[in-house]
Amino acid sequence: MITLYETEWCPDSHRIRQLLTELGLTYTAVNVAADKEQRPEVVSVSGQSGVPVLQDGDKVYVEPDDALEYLRTTYPRPGDADEHAARGAWRRSKSLSVPPRAAQARLAELLLAQELTIVAKLSGAQIDPHLPEEYVLLHVGAPAAIARSFELDPRAPVALLLPIAVIPAEGGGSVVAAADPVGQVWLYGDPALRRVQAAVKQRLLAVFKEL
Repeated sequence: MITLYETEWCPDSHRIRQLLTELGLTYTAVNVAADKEQRPEVVSVSGQSGVPVLQDGDKVYVEPDDALEYLRTTYPRPGDADEHAARGAWRRSKSLSVPPRAAQARLAELLLAQELTIVAKLSGAQIDPHLPEEYVLLHVGAPAAIARSFELDPRAPVALLLPIAVIPAEGGGSVVAAADPVGQVWLYGDPALRRVQAAVKQRLLAVFKEL
């Protein structure tokens, strides 16, 4: 039996849970105390108090990457693993053969067609001198969704604007990458907020389909 010692707020715990879901594995989740000094069960299994800790029989992994590698190489991927992975990927990207300037122009057209507004645009140099010159970061939003998200939770600023980057790639091409609107608010645990962002996500998916 697989046992995962974890906390819900731990990103590495989430990474392991996601892979366990993709592999269709049944496991026991042990939610440990927030205070590391109050985790005797973790110490008894692994000799240390950090999480996540993955235990599978007599095998114990305290490094998240080691645990993930063990699961990937030990258990076969079922038929719906890729679908689970896609639904759990809180970002989306697409490689284009055109240079960044052309990719940005095409992206702007498609965003407008989906009634997504570019609220702000930052060049790489404006953000940090180490970023590529042609790097562009757009902050995009749907006006009605922005207003509704603010009404639902004004303390969730990530629900208002969606970052989309146009990144120069080798060979003169480019990559367009965006955060997932639902992923940005997932941890807030508000169903109404997720529904608003799910509608924005559908528009974003239409943009990427046409890129």
